[in-house]
Amino acid sequence: MTTVSTISEPILHPSSKISFTSSSPSPQRNPKNEAQKNSSSKREETSMFRSDPMKLYQMILVKEAAFECVAEIGKHGNVQFVDLNAKMSLYSRTFVKQMRRCEEMERKLRFLEKQVITCKPGLDPKSIDYTDLSAPTQAEMIQLEHKLDQLEREFLDLNNNDYALRKNLNSSKEFLQVMRLVDEFFQVHKEEEAKARFERSATTDDIEMFSKSFGFGGLPSSNEMPLTPLLGSDDNAWFVAGVLPLDKKESFERVLWRACRRTAFVRTSDASFTVNDPVTLEPLQKCVFIVFFKGESLRLIVEKVCDGFNATQYPCPKSSKDRKMKMSETEGRMNDLTVVIDTTQTHRYTILKDMSFEIPIWLKNIQIQKSVFAVMNMFTVDTNGFLAGECWIPAAEEDDVRQALHDGFKASGTEVEPILNELWTNAPPPTFHRTNKFTNVFQSIVDSYGVSQYCEVNPAPYTIITFPFLFAVMFGDAAHGAILLLAALFFIRNERKIESKKIRDEIFNTFYGGRYIMMLMGIFSIYTGFLYNDAFAKSFNVFGSGWSNSYNETQLDWWIARSYRKHREYSLELVPEKSFDIEKTYPFGVDPIWNIADNRLSFLNSMKMKASVIIGITQMTFGVFLSVLNHIHFKSYIDIISNFIPQVIFLSCIFIYLCIQIIVKWIFFSVNAENVFGFEYPGSHCAPSLLIGLINMFMFKKRNEGYLNENGEVYSNCHLGYWYPNQRLVETILISISLACIPIMLFGKPLWVRFVTSKRHKLQENKSLKSLRRNGTTVSAPTSPVVDAGPPRFEDAELLLADELDIGEDIHHSLSDIFVHQAIHTIEFVLGCVSHTASYLRLWALSLAHAQLSEVMWHMVLIQGIHTVDHIENETIAMCLKPVVACVAFFIFASLSLSILIMMEGLSAFLHALRLHWVEFQSKFYLGTGHPFHAFYLKESLENAQLITEETDRLADISSGQHLHI
Repeated sequence: MTTVSTISEPILHPSSKISFTSSSPSPQRNPKNEAQKNSSSKREETSMFRSDPMKLYQMILVKEAAFECVAEIGKHGNVQFVDLNAKMSLYSRTFVKQMRRCEEMERKLRFLEKQVITCKPGLDPKSIDYTDLSAPTQAEMIQLEHKLDQLEREFLDLNNNDYALRKNLNSSKEFLQVMRLVDEFFQVHKEEEAKARFERSATTDDIEMFSKSFGFGGLPSSNEMPLTPLLGSDDNAWFVAGVLPLDKKESFERVLWRACRRTAFVRTSDASFTVNDPVTLEPLQKCVFIVFFKGESLRLIVEKVCDGFNATQYPCPKSSKDRKMKMSETEGRMNDLTVVIDTTQTHRYTILKDMSFEIPIWLKNIQIQKSVFAVMNMFTVDTNGFLAGECWIPAAEEDDVRQALHDGFKASGTEVEPILNELWTNAPPPTFHRTNKFTNVFQSIVDSYGVSQYCEVNPAPYTIITFPFLFAVMFGDAAHGAILLLAALFFIRNERKIESKKIRDEIFNTFYGGRYIMMLMGIFSIYTGFLYNDAFAKSFNVFGSGWSNSYNETQLDWWIARSYRKHREYSLELVPEKSFDIEKTYPFGVDPIWNIADNRLSFLNSMKMKASVIIGITQMTFGVFLSVLNHIHFKSYIDIISNFIPQVIFLSCIFIYLCIQIIVKWIFFSVNAENVFGFEYPGSHCAPSLLIGLINMFMFKKRNEGYLNENGEVYSNCHLGYWYPNQRLVETILISISLACIPIMLFGKPLWVRFVTSKRHKLQENKSLKSLRRNGTTVSAPTSPVVDAGPPRFEDAELLLADELDIGEDIHHSLSDIFVHQAIHTIEFVLGCVSHTASYLRLWALSLAHAQLSEVMWHMVLIQGIHTVDHIENETIAMCLKPVVACVAFFIFASLSLSILIMMEGLSAFLHALRLHWVEFQSKFYLGTGHPFHAFYLKESLENAQLITEETDRLADISSGQHLHI
């Protein structure tokens, strides 16, 4: 990109191209703005067909006014800034301190926002107000920074205190449960009796019973196992009690029993109790355990096992009186802690409720300042305190940008006005297409393949019609199209309700975002369904069939009786010469008689296959004609001569000729014997075979002329002969012309570039010689446009392409690259015409598959399901079951139709239509190698910040739902 080298130069030496924002009048008094408003719809329409004209500007701002000017520009979203510091790291830019400050404030605000979202009872986060995009002042941001810092410290202290209080409450609750279990346990085993029994040695039967119960993974009851062997001296602790997670209960018993080598006795409570996690408030299930052991070594083992299982031990008094006193003290302490926690939560909830209304305002201010400083980091700063940046601006938005700079300058209160200086560059501008909620989905389909080059023809306006039409050709069913249309109308009717709910489900948003394309696909599917006369695999006789029965009643009765006697079905053949009245031809669509014909597939397949070829070749030809619009716009006349004209001729000589043959065959060839194009046509068995005829055309195979030989007999292969006069000569000329177009496409452009490049070098040599003779010194002639006060000027218009291709001294290497590129393009076009024509046969294939699946669903699911009760002899039972069976059959039919025929088949047809547009259609004229126009828009930054808030709220709801489920 060619730009001005320094900032101070255009300020000290302003040229005629420099514009001061103060010199432009306000929008209310500017007649240009009024004209611009009157022609806004026209600009939007032009932008859809081709990208908006873009201009590169240099924006020079004084440092004190830069923030206000950039913030004012961000309100409109019509400027894309160029990062002039792309090679610098983010930490070495001018406003990195301000960015870090904003990020730190955002971190604190997100922490406070999380406190609001996770508060109990819940508080819904408020949305950001997008209507006012005014930037906050620095004084407001300093005040906000102090306030956020104070709130963060306050809530950190509250969280720490709340954690300590809840942890103490949980410990007290666990200690109380331990005291109760120990007291209940020793109600059965008194201390004095237990000690006396410990002093006696255990009997052999007791030990066997103890080992047996543990050997099978069970625990001995208090009445089965004596405690005497576990008792030590009075100075040593002879049991420990505590709590552990309920899910670790069985593992804890087994591990402790094995670690102590069957010398420890474990009792756990059958009932569990619940405590809340002090941080997440998640409910935790715990149980109480008591372990009896003997000796210091066993005590150490028990402690290690307890630590491994996250079990908490509590000191338990040995006397019942002491335990009751402890329980009483613990209950009083729990009541006090509960009161303190409730008071703290009330105070916390009051602060968070008030803060929930302020957080969106704070977040908006932080995001605006962060976004503005991020853009200011793209500017370069000189020693004089000026900021210089480059930006792309749509030509139609220039006045709005100047007015925004003027408003920012007034708001800053500085004396140095901003400067907007237009630059000229060879860099490709960004592509900007104006869309609305209807055209946005079609533009997205095109951009998914690749963003168009600057001022390249945009396929989106044509895709609005061609895409749903190709989809409908494959999906052609009036009933299924009506369902698709109703679903789209539901989305369109409830747009405001759906958008207000802010649903973030990806699949739902995919369907909702494509509601307008679904509407068009439904409308076109209804249209093609009427053309095919197909709705749920059934036809409707609206206008009356052109076919009639040519057999009398006596013949019909005889065939019916014979069919009944022989248990066979007979098919009647309706001969067109006798049964079809051409004057009663069905006026719109397919005659309904074909729905019950045995040869229905043969007729419909032939019709749909030929229609697919015509549609495909028509769309490809249209794509080739769109390419000439690009050539004319870019003034690449050599592409018109060496590419467009040969391509059109090549398509016309082979594929458009094939389409003409198909249409002529439909019009002039019937079942009746008549004279067609000077040849006696014997009947439908001699109708020309176009596919084999096309192959013979390329093979230059000699064929018979007409259908009858000299003796008036019909040729055996009469459908393979020539069927119009001089057909062999015409096809030979067409093949010769099409083959002659290939070398023109292959060598035309490279040879022209070679000629223009040689001419440019001669002109440069002549300029150098004249300069030497005139001045006596050597001055090199410019070989590229020079950035000056105006656009680049070329002395010879024919040198434009060579300069764009950047062909320098290594001319042979550059020409070889051009030749290879042109060869690939030519081969791709020639072979693509054949392969793409065959690819359009998917229209016929998917239409056939959809029709056959519809027929299967109707006859094999619905009809057969309804008639399942016909074999029941009891009429009363059959009459009672028929409504139930009919409802079940219809439910299955509707479910399968929606899931398979509409959802799956619709998705398949959508993907195939997408491929036909991306490959077969757009490859004829569309490169898609551009880059989109990303304007600096404060509303977009705020929407991204709001998405983070909504995602945090969604995750909090999921987490609370899981905890509630637990």
